[in-house]
Amino acid sequence: MQEEQPKRKPRIPLSSEELFYYKKLKQLNQLRQIEEFKKTNFYKIFNRINVFLAAFLTYCLFSILVLCQWEKTSIKTVECSFDKYYEENQKLSIDEINIITSTGEFIPIKTKDLFQEPMAMEDIYIGRDFIFKKTLKVKLENHTTSFWHFYTYPAFTVSLFALCMGFFIYNLNRHLTVNGLLTAFGLFSLASLYFVLL
Repeated sequence: MQEEQPKRKPRIPLSSEELFYYKKLKQLNQLRQIEEFKKTNFYKIFNRINVFLAAFLTYCLFSILVLCQWEKTSIKTVECSFDKYYEENQKLSIDEINIITSTGEFIPIKTKDLFQEPMAMEDIYIGRDFIFKKTLKVKLENHTTSFWHFYTYPAFTVSLFALCMGFFIYNLNRHLTVNGLLTAFGLFSLASLYFVLL
C-alpha cells in the first residue's frame, strides 16, 4: 500500500499591512541598488559619454537643418539627370545633379522642382558643418532654396533614429541599468561615426 504524501501547508495570503511593508521594502531595495549603481565608475563614464554623444548628434541634426557655414565656389563641370516632363512649364524637371567644383570636389545633389540647368562657371554656395567641414547642402546661383548633398539624407536619418531610440531607452529606464547604458552608447557611437566617416 502506497504511503500518503504529506500535504502542502495551505498558503496564507499576506495581510494588507504586510503587503504594504513588503512593497515598501522592495522599493527601498531597488533605490539602494540604483544609488550603488550610480556610484560605480562604469555608470559615471558611460553616462557622460552618452550625454556627449547625444549632444553631438543634436549638433549634426542642427547642422543639416539650420546651421551651416556657407562657402562660395564655382562649377567646373555639371551633369544632370532628368525626371519627368511638366506640361505647365513645358520643361523636364531635374532629378539629380552631379557637380565638380573648381577646386575638384565632387558633389551629387538631389533636386526637386528645378527646371533650369546650372552651367559651368556659375557660382554655387556649399553649406558645410562647422567642425568637420563636411558638405551638407548646396545653393545654386539662380535658385532660392538649398538642396541636400546626396549623402546628407542617410546621415540625417541615422542621426535622428539614434536620438529617438536613445531617448526612448532613457524614458524606459533612465539609463539606470547596464543594458540601457550600453544600448544607448552603441546607438549614439555608431550614428556619430556614420556622420563623421561618411
